[in-house]
Amino acid sequence: MKKEKIILFGEMALREKAREVKIFHKKIHALIDTMKYTLSAAKDGAALAANQIAVLKRITVIDYMDEYIEMVNPEIISFSGEQFDYEGCLSFPGFSGEVKRAKTVVVKYNDRNGNEIQIERSGKMARCIQHEIDHLNGILFVDKMEEKYLFNDENGTKIPVEDVLKISNTLNH
Repeated sequence: MKKEKIILFGEMALREKAREVKIFHKKIHALIDTMKYTLSAAKDGAALAANQIAVLKRITVIDYMDEYIEMVNPEIISFSGEQFDYEGCLSFPGFSGEVKRAKTVVVKYNDRNGNEIQIERSGKMARCIQHEIDHLNGILFVDKMEEKYLFNDENGTKIPVEDVLKISNTLNH
């Protein structure tokens, strides 16, 4: 299995809206398998959206909180509550920032065979799902930050969110 390169903030694919998957065939299965492998090889990764490997399809794989989920065409159909916590991203490794998200989400999606599934998740898993669906819509977690800095816990550095927004093309988006 081939590990794909995870693209970084500044790459235009992260700012594009991924396209709906309409045909569920072997190529989609192979893409999902590649995404799963790429995620498993990533350090500290919880999830991966297809546009993080420069594929503009509405697919994400999540391996977090002792749960593995493959979502094709995910859509949040309801949400409630709110939570504040820190998030990071494989496309901006090492840094995190505080983001407000819904506490609970109900999500409708297809599995790799096209079957429709609906789940409800709360807490950290709800946060992760929202982060990934944002990716599929060309939205990055820094777009939702109210704090002025991203932090790197490993080396203690901080970066102004404004600078990250410039490299992630948000100001021109």
